[in-house]
Amino acid sequence: MDIQHLRYFLTVSRTLNYTKAAEELYISRQAVAQAVRQLETELQSPLLINRKNTLALTPLGKVFQKEASKVVRSFGQFEAAMLKQAEDKKNELRIVMGAGIVLNLSAEMFANFSTAYTSILLSTKEEDNEAILRHVEEGEADLGLIGTTPAYIQGFRSCLIKKSDLHVCLHIDHPLAKKESLTFQDLKGVPMVGFGEKYDLHRYYVQKCHENGFAPTFSIITADVNISRNLVLENRSVSFAFPDYRKDSHPSVSKVKVLPLNLGETDAWGIYAITRSDEEITLPQQLFIEFMQRQAGTALSC
Repeated sequence: MDIQHLRYFLTVSRTLNYTKAAEELYISRQAVAQAVRQLETELQSPLLINRKNTLALTPLGKVFQKEASKVVRSFGQFEAAMLKQAEDKKNELRIVMGAGIVLNLSAEMFANFSTAYTSILLSTKEEDNEAILRHVEEGEADLGLIGTTPAYIQGFRSCLIKKSDLHVCLHIDHPLAKKESLTFQDLKGVPMVGFGEKYDLHRYYVQKCHENGFAPTFSIITADVNISRNLVLENRSVSFAFPDYRKDSHPSVSKVKVLPLNLGETDAWGIYAITRSDEEITLPQQLFIEFMQRQAGTALSC
């Protein structure tokens, strides 16, 4: 049984409401329900029943609640003790991340972690992909957060934090805006904002263009989000973007369209946490990775 599933169940058993439990846990209602169902599957017996739209504990659920409370309390004490043992570095977790990672994951996720684990001090800074790998490899950062695919991070211990398919942002008057999705062939001859060779997405795009029989056309090479945004709004270029671009507070978002880029294969693009493969993962690293995975709704596997 997963300790996190026990925590989820205890919250549900206390609130007797999946929605309220999800709000307390900062995760989706679906994730809470799935955790309870997983426990019930393992036990081959229901823990909760729905009586006239009201949740109630089954007889087994009441016993499970009592015993699970003991386990979670004991594990919490163990967790706290281990964190205290690691305080020789004041539990500072040095994270180096790529441009746009905070926007994709949301700053709230980092704030939630700091609230949940007050004994761990997060220290973050942004770098290009090349620098992220170097900082982690040389021990200057404890953990890297990088938008990439596994092919580019071989040699590191990696865990998927959030799957992030590739999308292209373009002006609504752009000829390609009439499409529902794009292929690399659609982008032949289309001016694209490039990030530069230090970014995996740039190198990947160049590689895929050549594999499709043409050289990429770049309007500019920059990691500046504002320059990229303005070129799209002026309909002078297209750029890569997050699928939730329209949530941006920019007053001109109604002038853009975000389309998925069909890779034609599974390259497992996403945001990955990387650590050195030749060192044991520390408790702060593990806690951070698992917390961010839960926040992003990613299955806990590395």
